[in-house]
Amino acid sequence: MTVHKLALSCVFLVGGAVCCVQAQPAPDLPPGWPRPGATLLVENDRGAAYNVVYPKDQPTPFHRHRYFFAGLDLNTATIKVTQPGGKFDLHPVIKNHMWYLPRDLTHREMSITDPGRHTVVIDIKDKNVPEAANTTNLPTNRYATYQNKVVDNDRVIIWDCAWSPGTDGVSSFNDRDMFLAFAEGGDLSIATPGQPANVQHYDAGQAIFLPGGQARTIGSAGGTIHGMLVELK
Repeated sequence: MTVHKLALSCVFLVGGAVCCVQAQPAPDLPPGWPRPGATLLVENDRGAAYNVVYPKDQPTPFHRHRYFFAGLDLNTATIKVTQPGGKFDLHPVIKNHMWYLPRDLTHREMSITDPGRHTVVIDIKDKNVPEAANTTNLPTNRYATYQNKVVDNDRVIIWDCAWSPGTDGVSSFNDRDMFLAFAEGGDLSIATPGQPANVQHYDAGQAIFLPGGQARTIGSAGGTIHGMLVELK
């Protein structure tokens, strides 16, 4: 819901003359981020990932979310969500919960617990890319030894994924661009055919972007890695 309002015309008499006053539309609210407490992790023409903290008793400004967005909660907390008219609700936040929300949400948020809410959010920009054709002998979009579908709609598929050390990586053809946000970090190994594996350490709260149209083998080279993988349609 946008805060724009229709302009209203008011007509009244001043000293016998007819005057017309045009009410100006209310200014739009700022976007959800960037803002203090929201750190940009990665951004391109498909989306933007942020690490966002909500300190206790520090309300965000009123804002309007410009994009559909996905999220991964990194801890358990309670937030107070206030609408522009003043109505508010309390919402529990659960560690490792993964979710998807529509654009144009307009509100203010504040943690009422300590520690406050901590989350990774991914704005889904308004660009669609067709799926790449899988011409390999590999399965399509198998990413992890544990992989559970959380959301599937016309814009994204969200997977809850985990990789354990000491097990083989999972090989597949990735036909879509994707973001991967980490709930539990570790040494992630990503290998493409004909190339040595790239092993990099990621902490909880980080996020990366992986382009589609490629075959990959993804696994853990150290630590049990848990994350939210967002396929972009």
